Amino acid sequence: MAIEGLQKILSDDTLDSSEMAHYIDMTKKMKEKLVCDIYFKEKKRKDFYTCKDGRVKSYNPQFIAPDRDTLIDRLYCYYFGQTLENVFKQWVLRRQEIKKVTNKTLEEDVGIWRRFYANTPLASMPVHQIDSKVLMHLFEDWTGDGKITYKDFSGRKGILNGVFKYCILEGFLSKNPLQDLPYRDLKFKPPRSGNKTYSLQERQALLSYLRSLPQDAYTLAIQLAFYSILRIGEIKALCWDNDDLNRIYIDRQLVEERTMNSDLTFNASHPVERTPKGNPYFSIRSETINEEGVKVLQQMKCLNPHGKYLFMYEGRTLITETFNRRLKKYCKAIGIEYRSSHKIRFTSASMCHQSGMEDTHIQVLLGHSTLRMTQHYLRPVTHMDDGVKMQDILH
Repeated sequence: MAIEGLQKILSDDTLDSSEMAHYIDMTKKMKEKLVCDIYFKEKKRKDFYTCKDGRVKSYNPQFIAPDRDTLIDRLYCYYFGQTLENVFKQWVLRRQEIKKVTNKTLEEDVGIWRRFYANTPLASMPVHQIDSKVLMHLFEDWTGDGKITYKDFSGRKGILNGVFKYCILEGFLSKNPLQDLPYRDLKFKPPRSGNKTYSLQERQALLSYLRSLPQDAYTLAIQLAFYSILRIGEIKALCWDNDDLNRIYIDRQLVEERTMNSDLTFNASHPVERTPKGNPYFSIRSETINEEGVKVLQQMKCLNPHGKYLFMYEGRTLITETFNRRLKKYCKAIGIEYRSSHKIRFTSASMCHQSGMEDTHIQVLLGHSTLRMTQHYLRPVTHMDDGVKMQDILH
């Protein structure tokens, strides 16, 4: 019989004193066995420490109690009160406290938890009961015959990995149960293929269309994105520089963040100024833009002569979601496939590469700390039909 069952029996008012004593003793012995199996598993010393004043002490986790039975009770609460859901909350709040990650990362982690873990049997399981078998069954349910991509799987598994590492640091677990699982047995959906850049023709068509529209901060910001290799957050944080119009200095970005409350809910988003993404040694940089880019900056200055930031819409900083919604609208209007603002950066980097610029120079413009990351950005921007390409080669 499990301890929960014994505790239910103990709450029954019909038990006489001898029956009550019997079930209390059973509960005590079962608690002691469960606690000792975990606490002493990897310890050489197989008993608790007794202090000079008679109190009893445990190490890793450390508790001091007036007697052994009370110490067992405290250790039981420590081990068996730690469900996956409880520890997830502790892990997230701890990272918020030490500012190890951004609010955006915390929000993404909480979102993954709510979609794939909250209100599931796994969430209410004590962490010490979550073993390789439980996890492998979960992963097989997720992946099936290729239901999700490896990237999706990694995002979900990353939450568990973070929680289990926290458990080890706090002494809830001695080993990460994600280790040594047969991940190669899982089958994943192939990643979505498709062009990660705008073709030269699509880029030109979109720029021509944008120039034909009444201009505002969003139409101009999209144009500047195509004339540069800037991130959208870096465009949002640009300030006017009278001294050097065609040279942009990138030393900050604006991101929309929502602060997290203690119950893991999030407040309304607000713009936050940060250093550019990545290692500041590489990400703080400058970029020279062409005449068309300078014209965009000058137009924006006319529209917003006194703003704190150059690109502001109706007195407010630009919003990335609105930027992409506008971009999608304009792509649809001219009949081309929509690709997000980040893919504009892929496009600009790939055009530089295709024009013969050294990858190491492109790396500097992108603000990357590694050449490998830069080369991930470099894709074809011609998008020719294979048949046409073959005819050109074999003419």
